[in-house]
Amino acid sequence: MLFTNLKSAWRNLLRHPFSSAINIAGLATGITCCIFIALYIVSELQADSMHVHRDAIFRVNYHNLESGRSGMLTAYPLGTVLQSAYGEVEKVVRLGQDNVSIRANNDAYFFEKDFYWADSTFFDVFSYKLLQGDPATALQKPNSLVMTQAMAAKYFAGEDPIGKVVELKIYDGDRKFDFTVTGIVENPPRTASVQFEFLAPMSTALKVYPQFESFWGLHWVYTFVLTNNPASFQAKQAGTTTFFKKYTGDNAPNVALEFQPLHRIHLHSGHVDKNLSDGINNIYVFAAIGIFIFLLACVNFVNLSTARAEERRKEIGVRKALGAFRPQLFAQFMLEALLTATIVLIISFAATTAFLPLADAYIDSTTIMLPALTLPLAFLGIMLLIALCAGLYPAVFLSAFNALDALKSRTSQIRGTSVSVRQVLVVFQFTISIALIAGTLIINKQVHYLKQADLGFTVDQLITIPVDDRQMQKKLIAIRDYMATSPGIQSAAVSGEGFPAAMNYAYNVSWQGLPADDHRSIFIIAIDANYLKLLQASFLEGRNLSPDFMTDDSASVIINEAARQWMGGGEVVGKEITLGTQKRTIVGVVKDIHHYSLHQKVAPIAYFPIPPGDRTCPDNLVLRVTASSLPATLASLKEKWETLTQDRPFEYHFVDQGFEETYAQEEKFLMLFQVFSALAIVIACLGLMGLSSFVVNKRSKEIGIRKVLGASASQILVMLTRGFSLPIVIAFVLAAPVIYFGITPWLDKFAYRISVDWLLIILAGLSAWGVAFAFIGIQSWKAARVNPVETLRDE
Repeated sequence: MLFTNLKSAWRNLLRHPFSSAINIAGLATGITCCIFIALYIVSELQADSMHVHRDAIFRVNYHNLESGRSGMLTAYPLGTVLQSAYGEVEKVVRLGQDNVSIRANNDAYFFEKDFYWADSTFFDVFSYKLLQGDPATALQKPNSLVMTQAMAAKYFAGEDPIGKVVELKIYDGDRKFDFTVTGIVENPPRTASVQFEFLAPMSTALKVYPQFESFWGLHWVYTFVLTNNPASFQAKQAGTTTFFKKYTGDNAPNVALEFQPLHRIHLHSGHVDKNLSDGINNIYVFAAIGIFIFLLACVNFVNLSTARAEERRKEIGVRKALGAFRPQLFAQFMLEALLTATIVLIISFAATTAFLPLADAYIDSTTIMLPALTLPLAFLGIMLLIALCAGLYPAVFLSAFNALDALKSRTSQIRGTSVSVRQVLVVFQFTISIALIAGTLIINKQVHYLKQADLGFTVDQLITIPVDDRQMQKKLIAIRDYMATSPGIQSAAVSGEGFPAAMNYAYNVSWQGLPADDHRSIFIIAIDANYLKLLQASFLEGRNLSPDFMTDDSASVIINEAARQWMGGGEVVGKEITLGTQKRTIVGVVKDIHHYSLHQKVAPIAYFPIPPGDRTCPDNLVLRVTASSLPATLASLKEKWETLTQDRPFEYHFVDQGFEETYAQEEKFLMLFQVFSALAIVIACLGLMGLSSFVVNKRSKEIGIRKVLGASASQILVMLTRGFSLPIVIAFVLAAPVIYFGITPWLDKFAYRISVDWLLIILAGLSAWGVAFAFIGIQSWKAARVNPVETLRDE
């Protein structure tokens, strides 16, 4: 019996190739999308899952009670105090990033930013896999070095790196060291919270920077702890509001500690540093899109299956007349749905396998760890889910036909019910389609706004060259003038920040009239007299720094518009402020310059010269170049740089490209949203094409009669398309508030954002109507052009 029903189901698929193809194509596209979305979500949720002690590891952040935000970087002594103050802390790992130049085998130097000093307990706490070397001793000896697979291939291609010596030049220490390679570690997964390329012993760092071991004033390390009782340790976070007063003597009433579990770092760090939203929000968005895509595919199946009821009514009537019971017919139609689901899944898994390499930038398949039976069980579960969701209603609907009515072609009552349900499903399809189209348009407009917004300075043809050598920084003004002699250089300046700026430095600030108990700090950028002129910044008040004023280097300061508002507004030129321990006079107010992305508002900033030797002194060359001679300019700059130093590779950055990179997450989100939205719309269009084909075929005789009675092709076209216009209008009305309230929270995370443009929502509705009109119009036009004799011949 089962074999007979299965053979009948297969024959039925072959008997209706057009509708079967649309059903299978729509479902296969939808399920493939859902699989990719599921893989993306799983890879994100399983971030850091490779660590054996994942649930017992915490990152300790500094938490500002007033703003509710946290900072990842902490002082070195924090880890030592945590281990003695909390019995739950078993081990502490501190990671301190440093900028170094590295070379091996006397080859060229390479500048490396992902170099970290790490405690010897690193591999006791984290479970990164060492491919070569002993994790227990890899970071024990001074001047030992662990590197990733990628770095081993870069420096020792085809050689065994263990035991090899590399030369490091350390930025802040301005010293050279020989390090011995003691371990090769597997490349960290992209979703791992701790990213690195080199690890060196923290004990060596303390020899280079001995002053930092007991210094609480510099936040330069990430502090992680391994605990023996995670719940107890987490509960003690509430009592850390007096931590700094107790252990450092610093009365910081607004600062506490945050114990952030490692498993929450990747998706729940929207409150940390410059992050603006939790990554889990993207998971929710794509999970919702995945569900909608699945439902759209199922809606197509239901619509087409119920629409074909007219064609199968006599088959059902004959089966019932020959003694078939409703449960048997129900089983037959569910078996057809199950057969379709099986074919769909085979196609979907094949498509996923074929296209997975193309999604490598978004899905880190190396982090997906599933039990052995997960795949076959998932296959079976998805197959049953498709059959149940897509096949249940058609099976119930078709098996309910009365035998006599079916044989006499009287199915109007049932057909009327199916039409109303079908209309509801069409409205649902268009609501989702319009929402996705509008969402894509609005997200695209916001990303375009971020990339094209006025940054307060002219960004074109601007490059920066980091100068991370302390000896070179002492001669930076002379180097600036030397590099400016290259062809194509319009102007040159120096600065303590590149673009986009990290904004790591701030001074305590006060001025006359500020209450003594109002403690404030202001970001500072060390500059020369050329800097603001080179940026083509606009002055709102006062003047620029100038060599003509002898006191500018030691006693003058320029502030930005945000700082002026912060100080109460009004005229501030000539006002004296205290920056740290220095008194300086405000000589100018410059229009706000965006030194970093538009995710955050411009903070109060002070610009003034700082002499070499200070940690905040200028360490960047800023050059404006001529586009037409760019290759020659860069070649000349490189040649001049190599006459200045052999230890630091020539490195430059285009400022406009740097700002674009700050929106990489938004670009990635937009790309994924566009792809899945487009596929969802394709699925809806496939269903619409099949449904419109059915409607036109069903009304072919009516069209023939109308043509005989004098109806024109355009009148028939209007008649057939009119039936789909009302569902689209209803869908637009339903979609508009969904779009507005759904997209507003995403826009609100930007300090500078567009407003929700209703014209884009209307455009989305018109686009959906246009697509529908195109599909229906093509089918209708074909029907209207058919000779009525052909359609009425059997009457």
